[in-house]
Amino acid sequence: MALPTVTKENYFSQEIQMAYLSASQFKAFDQCEAGALAQLRGEFPPAETTALLVGSYVDAVFAKEIDSFRQSHPGLFKRDGALKADFLRAEELVERMQGDLLYTLLLSGEKQVVRTGQIAGVPFKIKIDSLLDGATCRAIVQKFPGAGAALGFCDGAIVDQKVMKDTEDLWDPETHSRVPFAARWGYDLQGAIYQAIEGHMLPFVLAVGTKQSPPALEAVYIPDGQLAAKLAEVEDRAPRYQAIKEGKLPPRRCGKCPYCRATRKLEKILDYREVGTW
Repeated sequence: MALPTVTKENYFSQEIQMAYLSASQFKAFDQCEAGALAQLRGEFPPAETTALLVGSYVDAVFAKEIDSFRQSHPGLFKRDGALKADFLRAEELVERMQGDLLYTLLLSGEKQVVRTGQIAGVPFKIKIDSLLDGATCRAIVQKFPGAGAALGFCDGAIVDQKVMKDTEDLWDPETHSRVPFAARWGYDLQGAIYQAIEGHMLPFVLAVGTKQSPPALEAVYIPDGQLAAKLAEVEDRAPRYQAIKEGKLPPRRCGKCPYCRATRKLEKILDYREVGTW
């Protein structure tokens, strides 16, 4: 059976979400297979938090879709029509981003580029915030020699925009250590998927703005060796996640996520020292 065609308009439709894996889906399955599947089926929609809305607000500005975004999200505004404080700070961040030459050059590529392909026989979809061509990368390096390590020998680059609380290292409960934010939030895994599906081994660059006041900006890249290691993880787990989506394998429950908390049924009385152990 032929897969449906993915466009910007239907990218997040349930049909497309069920037909293709994505970086965000993969990370959701990593956290809880049962919760991820329930979200895809529409049985447990994710909460639309202010933090996510702020990131979407900034994305909409750079995608030139801010007018429609505002119209579809009346909760951005107070009763007097003014933006709420969180989105005023988003406007401050946008102004900071648009006033930085390197940042604007990184976001000057082709916008919201949709690609599809396969990893380990599993169909994936990606949407690239800014796809730079080789000429733009060379112009960036000429003006900013410090960008040479990331862009100096490439025919283009994949740029993903991120809005973060900050860029400090974060505690990773799996490694019991502090790790760079890009690793903690799975952006290295996302980069591996994007690089593989785009197909030309282009550098993966994060254009980051923070919600701090005043905002901070960072432009960081994830080395190819790290992306290759993460791609091996994707190749290992993607077939299982696809089989779960297709109903061929039962999903595992993590026991701790919102979905598991909301759907857990009591089956026994525990010794109080066992509470929270899975």
